Amino acid sequence: MGNLSTTDVIIRKAETADVSALTVLILQVWLDTYVKQGVKKSIADYVLSELTTARTTAYLAQDHTHILLAEINGHLVGYCQTLNGKRNAQVQGEHQAELDHLYVHPAFFGRGIGRQLLAEAEEHLRAQGVQQLWLTAWVGNDKALRFYPRAGYADIGATIFRMENEEVANRIFCKTL
Repeated sequence: MGNLSTTDVIIRKAETADVSALTVLILQVWLDTYVKQGVKKSIADYVLSELTTARTTAYLAQDHTHILLAEINGHLVGYCQTLNGKRNAQVQGEHQAELDHLYVHPAFFGRGIGRQLLAEAEEHLRAQGVQQLWLTAWVGNDKALRFYPRAGYADIGATIFRMENEEVANRIFCKTL
């Protein structure tokens, strides 16, 4: 593969032809982020049911979903998914969207790819009339908990992500666009 330079990053909208590569990136980043103590049944069941090409294809088909990809020399290195109109009761304002995912391949952390994807997503949503962009971040994801405040997001509270019968603590972040 060689050494890929972030100066060659192309940000573009996802297409149906991207589904398999995007799903593999999602799996890789999700597992790298959340599976720190080995795999247990609840994690395996979640991954095998939720992180699939069928699910990625379904997201691409939704009108309110916007998926951006970051590529370097034809290699997918990051993606950002927003859900326009997704509301959170803890967020003030009528015109909200959720930053559902912002994933960067671990080999490309710290190179500004996440910031590029986030800036493009924010601009797209701003043009759609969105005023508040919110997200949840797992309390064990130190990189995310540092990244979002530096990108202008305020920590506004806590929430729980449910995976089977387990409750996983998350923080809610929000930014006024």
